Amino acid sequence: MHKRRLLICLGALALVMACLPTTASPIPTLAPGAVNTFIVQTADAASSQTAGAGPPATQTPSSTPKPSETATTSPSPTVTFVFILPGLGTTGTATLSGLSSGTSNSKYGCNVFSTEPANNTVIAPRTDFEAKWGVKNIGKETWYRATMDYAFYSGAKLHKVASYDIPKGAETGKNVFLTVEMAAFKDNGTYTTQWALNVDDVYFCPLTLTIIVN
Repeated sequence: MHKRRLLICLGALALVMACLPTTASPIPTLAPGAVNTFIVQTADAASSQTAGAGPPATQTPSSTPKPSETATTSPSPTVTFVFILPGLGTTGTATLSGLSSGTSNSKYGCNVFSTEPANNTVIAPRTDFEAKWGVKNIGKETWYRATMDYAFYSGAKLHKVASYDIPKGAETGKNVFLTVEMAAFKDNGTYTTQWALNVDDVYFCPLTLTIIVN
């Protein structure tokens, strides 16, 4: 019985051994230095990929255009207007041209028949006084208080107020008295002041007074 089992086992083993391949496939062998070549190729490929991903190694900078010069516009000269008004002086006897008394044939005309104080009166320095002119209307037009005044025109600024309305109207042939509050200067000397009647910005009828401060 035992022999029979042994024979069966040996037969099965022989059958199995018959089915196995008689020769094994040879294990591939690497040529000498192949590992080093593979490492070098791998490193070169990595370097190529890294270089492709980064910016170009050398770029020629483009030239920067120089800013163009902007022409500077020179400022045009400024025109200065100087207005010279009558009566800007403080002393002297100058009379502006064009001031006339007029005649009986003029639209506006006057005759100065009295002056107080008299010309060349001596007045102490810093003394207040009153100048008064008696004036007659000899022109063709009536003088109306609402439209006519008398004002400082030139010469020494002895006045306290530079302009007054005429105290009343005056028809042709009528008289009117024109008064101005004044004060003598502190310095000795001879001073002349001139006033005039004014209507519609037309000056006429010179009213002149000269005093001596001493």
